[in-house]
Amino acid sequence: MAPGLYTELFFLDEASAFSAGHRPCCECRRQDHYRFKMYWLKGNPEYKFTEKTSIKHIDAILHNERINHAGNKVTYLDNIDNLPGGTFIFMNEQPYLIAGNHLLHWTAFGYDSSIPLPKNQIVTVLTPRSVVNTFSAGYLPEMAIRTI
Repeated sequence: MAPGLYTELFFLDEASAFSAGHRPCCECRRQDHYRFKMYWLKGNPEYKFTEKTSIKHIDAILHNERINHAGNKVTYLDNIDNLPGGTFIFMNEQPYLIAGNHLLHWTAFGYDSSIPLPKNQIVTVLTPRSVVNTFSAGYLPEMAIRTI
């Protein structure tokens, strides 16, 4: 990686990158970057940001939502019924992606199984809260879903 320039990161899919607190790059995915920012602003009005707000301010929020001061992953609890598709959760000691009416079990090699989406269950949310709000506002992340 080039010091002081870009962080070269590669993920299974966009949903995985978002769960780690990353967003589309303005340099290599410009249209997705602007679309993400538009939906982030729509989903997170409490910050009172506008389209003129620097992405650095959103990045600072994403950073605080992904890692705490001790360097640990930040998570929160929510009812699964409140969570949109593209959100990663931790349930039964395993990571899952919400995709339609199913949960896809995530592994480092891809999604390996699917189970029906449970109802009215409190789960640990891995995707940062402002990104979940972005999905709820209409941003649909790319997901590497194949027929399981």
